[in-house]
Amino acid sequence: MSSTVLYSERFFGPQLLIVKDGSIRSMTVSGEMIVGRHTKENMVDIDLDVDFVSRCHGKVLCGTNGCFYVDTGSTNGTYLNGERMQSNVMHRLTNGDVLHIYNGTPKTADDVITMIMMFDHPEGFTPQSIMLDNDITQVNIGRNVDKDITVISKAISSDHALFFRSGNGWAIADKNSTNGVYLNNRRINTALYLKIGDCVRIVNLNFVFLGDRIVYQNVRFDQQGTNKCSTLEIHIVQRTVRKLFSVHALLRDINVTFRSGEMILILGGSGAGKTTLVNAILGYEKAEGMILYDNVDLYADDETVQSKISFVPQSDLMRGFDSVYHTVRNAAQMKLPDDIPDEEIERKVMETLKLFNLDKVEDSLVKQLSGGERKRLSVAIEYIADPEVFFLDEPDSGIDGHYTVQLMSILRKIANEGKIIVIISHGANRIAHNFDKVLVLAKSKRDQCGYISFFGTVEDSYKFFDTDNLEAIVGKVNDEPDLYIAKFKGLYN
Repeated sequence: MSSTVLYSERFFGPQLLIVKDGSIRSMTVSGEMIVGRHTKENMVDIDLDVDFVSRCHGKVLCGTNGCFYVDTGSTNGTYLNGERMQSNVMHRLTNGDVLHIYNGTPKTADDVITMIMMFDHPEGFTPQSIMLDNDITQVNIGRNVDKDITVISKAISSDHALFFRSGNGWAIADKNSTNGVYLNNRRINTALYLKIGDCVRIVNLNFVFLGDRIVYQNVRFDQQGTNKCSTLEIHIVQRTVRKLFSVHALLRDINVTFRSGEMILILGGSGAGKTTLVNAILGYEKAEGMILYDNVDLYADDETVQSKISFVPQSDLMRGFDSVYHTVRNAAQMKLPDDIPDEEIERKVMETLKLFNLDKVEDSLVKQLSGGERKRLSVAIEYIADPEVFFLDEPDSGIDGHYTVQLMSILRKIANEGKIIVIISHGANRIAHNFDKVLVLAKSKRDQCGYISFFGTVEDSYKFFDTDNLEAIVGKVNDEPDLYIAKFKGLYN
């Protein structure tokens, strides 16, 4: 029964996995797509072709600000992660969310449709099944080659998860894995029984229990495995401050997702809320809403993700009479785990100095450095701890163009390692090619509050604002903020 699943590359774009007729398939979703059942009079985009699905059962809507699902008054309803959705109410979908349509209480696989929204997914896969006949009492999943399903990936623990047969049916358990096991997109901390149609997710692979079998994604890969890929989801309802006897909103309706490997630029005029947004994401000034890193709410469980997120402010607190080498070495000793051998610390220090082009000045005092060298050093002492997300507040401030280009080139390399890099900058034209996305904030003249006026690729931002450079965008949103706020909202209404 043993099977090996291997993969190296992961892709980020809305994809719906559909489990039907005992198999699993995927389709790319974009724009507005109707979910339902084809008839001569009724054409749908996602045809599920079973009698218990209504002709127009629901809609999936995807744009640059995310994906949503709405049940359009279907007979049997739609369930999101186990809970029945209210009809005609739009629900935001996050990575791994599971939609079910049931034919009453499902007795066989024919009584349920399972749909899984994935943003983090492999490029392609072959549907695979393990039949759960009477001779099989458990299915082990892990990185070790002795497992029933072996997944060669650095993100998978050697002994990761266990499907097992018990007195009341089949159940799923997490074997103390590092990256967890998710049942219908909720991380489990104890063994749980399974219902027909339930989806178990491990990293970005899905295993759907159908009673007499488990169907899953068998993925092609190279022998190197892959690093963990992550998403940072920002869902801010509002961020307010109290002024005398009133409450004033600084930010409202911020919904964006940043993904591993992306370098994101935050633009906006003075007072638009750029620093307020970063402080809210980091939890320094919490907002009403949720900040999700790999589905963990930073506000509710900040200790879990605190070490994965780093912030580099405009000004640094480095000691001028320390050498460059000792500054990085001291940062490594403070930020890295205590059990790391000294030779490993030394190796990381030297690699970091070389990456940031500081190896030639490692013996220089901090106070002797140029502005560009000092800025690279301030980033290096955060990088040494290997965080997965970097926020940088105007790292190009106070340094000339040559050093800005050099620093941004280094940050682009770091993003290519699978990190998320988020930068606030005003002079972005000469470094525009480094960014995957641009987030533009505008301060509304109507209520003096910051809103999103654009989020997407740099190329799309030029089309949206009818300009050919990023710095001109700031002038446009300063002059007519409400025009662009409304225009962006209009794309998704």
